[in-house]
Amino acid sequence: MKIAVAMSGGVDSSVAAALLVKEGHEVIGATMRHFDNERYDFAENEGINQAIVDAAKVCEKLGIEHHVLNIKDDFHNIVEQNFIDEYRNGRTPNPCTLCNPTIKWGVFHEQVLRLGAEKVATGHYVKLVEINGHFQIHTAADAKKDQSYYLWALNQKQLSTTLFPISYLTKPEVRKIAAEFELPVHEKTDSQEICFIKDHYKDYLQKHIDFTSGNIVLSDGKIIGKHRGLPLYTIGQRKGLNTPWISPLFVVKLDVKRNELIVTDNPDDLLVSSFNINKVNWIDIVPDEIDNISVQIRYNSHPVPVKKLVRKEDNLEIVLKNPVRAVTPGQSAVFYLEDMLLGGGVIINNKK
Repeated sequence: MKIAVAMSGGVDSSVAAALLVKEGHEVIGATMRHFDNERYDFAENEGINQAIVDAAKVCEKLGIEHHVLNIKDDFHNIVEQNFIDEYRNGRTPNPCTLCNPTIKWGVFHEQVLRLGAEKVATGHYVKLVEINGHFQIHTAADAKKDQSYYLWALNQKQLSTTLFPISYLTKPEVRKIAAEFELPVHEKTDSQEICFIKDHYKDYLQKHIDFTSGNIVLSDGKIIGKHRGLPLYTIGQRKGLNTPWISPLFVVKLDVKRNELIVTDNPDDLLVSSFNINKVNWIDIVPDEIDNISVQIRYNSHPVPVKKLVRKEDNLEIVLKNPVRAVTPGQSAVFYLEDMLLGGGVIINNKK
């Protein structure tokens, strides 16, 4: 089988390619150039330039072709613009959950298939299960590295041409295999959280959004200080408020219309028992019964039990069995049935 590997220049996708070569497949490597180093202040030996160089070295080591596909315009218009717009509107986006269905499994995936590949493999830590022609995503063997949260918006067509060769491996096992294959990236550190941002996201946003100071206001309306611009804050944030108070303060709301940062000194004010999402996607199974369904509201949290789903015309209300803290508009809410990823959506509001 001819398989293209989406190669980021990291150890995970490199090992995915190596394993497929070892299995005897006709393998090619493909790397997307989705931004220019110079535009985002990356040095020559970092960012996308280094990723392309490293991926090319791995392909040379494995004796396979390497292709670089230019998708800069699509990435900027879809992912970056959404990132900017969401912060401008007082929300906290997760660019990876948008990039995956539209770019990695969208524009880039389609270009890779046009190279003649039957399947496209990636270095993601997730399991792909096929049952009677239907594809499901399950959590990876390495729970600490599991990336299923980021893939909730994929569809059956995209998954039908996808492979995840390292899904049953742990990160230490992947690095060991990379060393055994003498891959030049076997000791390379993992990439930063947002690929197109070099340092702090503030530096990136300041090029696109005017940071306007405004009032920091308690929930009862009392003004207690000044914020430095709403894009610098997110729901639940405690550090960086720089406002003296008798007890720790937490962000509970970003009021874009008034340019006010609403805070509280009562952590229980962050507890939410229900919230709404839009852009809902179900990967395979649309749950009619909600027994044992759980929802994860951010990547570094754990799924929590769902009590009820209320379907509306253009969104879905999630009622929780127990309140959770700091549900944040713009982030993804992702559903699971045990270890199976069901789908998800984008949080638009929350309710006490």
